[in-house]
Amino acid sequence: MATIGVGVSLRGIEHEEFHYPFNLASAVTADDVGKPVALDTTAANTVKVAGDGDVIVGKLATYENRAIEGVKVGAVALKGGFKFTKSGTIAVGDSVQGAAGGAVKKTTAADYSLNMVVESGSDYVVVVMK
Repeated sequence: MATIGVGVSLRGIEHEEFHYPFNLASAVTADDVGKPVALDTTAANTVKVAGDGDVIVGKLATYENRAIEGVKVGAVALKGGFKFTKSGTIAVGDSVQGAAGGAVKKTTAADYSLNMVVESGSDYVVVVMK
């Protein structure tokens, strides 16, 4: 939700029409909701928690373990303003990629076609995914 009155924050603005269902890699758990995700190229229509250097495709919005069916599924928010845990120094205007532990780190060069950092705190960043 946008915050007005003490300035503007784009944190939490999600576009529900851009929530898409994906299969989840076997290592994904309910604790990973809210973390950045990347495509898992070992299986069709599957995402994993973004690892070191992975291109971030969105944020894991929901998690379902459909054990009876033998699959895990979740909705991935592909567009919006997302708050992620940061690794290293990241400034407003940077772009980010996956880092270890479900965090994000600065890319070598900003690429606004992927994402842009609009807010940077002591341990988090707000990233707008387009």
